[in-house]
Amino acid sequence: MKYLFLVAAVLSETIGTAALQASNQFTKFWPSVTVIISYALAFYFLSITLKYIPVGIAYAFWAGLGI
Repeated sequence: MKYLFLVAAVLSETIGTAALQASNQFTKFWPSVTVIISYALAFYFLSITLKYIPVGIAYAFWAGLGI
């Protein structure tokens, strides 16, 4: 279950990053909302993950899967 939270964090961060370019420097409303919600979810899921997995391992998965 802990790795599912990590995967959810990575997916949320990836969606937020994709929407960041679509937001055109936060001048478009819906892509900007998507960025804010996606990053909030990414940090939430990552905080849950860090209760069970050490930071170094979580960051390695985060960086590897985020690419």
